[in-house]
Parts: sequence; C-alpha cells; structure tokens
Amino acid sequence: MKLTAYLNFNGTCESAFQFYAQALEGEITDINRFEDSPMEVPPGMEKKIMHIDLKFGDNELMGCDDIRATEMPPNSQLMLSFVEVFVMDRIFANLAAGGKVDMELQDTFWGARFGSLTDKFGIRWMFSCDLN
Repeated sequence: MKLTAYLNFNGTCESAFQFYAQALEGEITDINRFEDSPMEVPPGMEKKIMHIDLKFGDNELMGCDDIRATEMPPNSQLMLSFVEVFVMDRIFANLAAGGKVDMELQDTFWGARFGSLTDKFGIRWMFSCDLN
C-alpha cells in the first residue's frame, strides 16, 4: 500500500506544482488540462489543471484546480522525513521562499531536527530528520 497526497487549488495549481518541482528537486510527469477532457468545463477553467503528477525521490504529489477549493484545511499538513540534515536544510529553504516559517529547523528533545513552514500557496509542511 502507498499513500499519495492530492492537493486542490483554486486556480494556482500549475504555478504551485512548478514551484514544488523546483523546490523538491523533482519532475512533473503528467499534466492534464480541463480543455482536454470530454466533460463540460465551466467558463474560465479550460486551461486550468484537471490533474498533475509530481515525482521527487521515491515520493509522489498530485493535484488539480478545483473551483470549490479555498485553502488547505487547518488540520492538514504534509510531512517530509529526511535522512540527511543538509538535504532537509536545502529543501526547507526552497519551500520557505515566499512563504512563512512557522518553526525554524532545530534539534529537538526527541532526537530529531524538526521545523515547519507554510509555503506561498498556503500549504503547511513539516520537516524531520532523525539525528540518532
């Protein structure tokens, strides 16, 4: 079994995933627009993203533009776990660009380096690297 996060955006999916591809050092492997589907599309949504797929490392992130989407529910966050601190530091800085650091990366009492941020698209991220 594998869990893949699927993010909904209100018109900013393509720019968010371009940002994530660069920040997470990954690659967009699939992109479909509403205009390419046989279903009826609301005016203004033709060029918007019906589905997008980003691969980075052994991970996958998917998303779409959803006119009903407003923002990520406040109880939702994406967690990135790392093996190397220097890689975590780099990805943290990449995703923090234009966003807000909620907790700077720091060593914790539970033996991990941990931090969190909200990116410029309103998605909340947690970062952890086991120091043991």
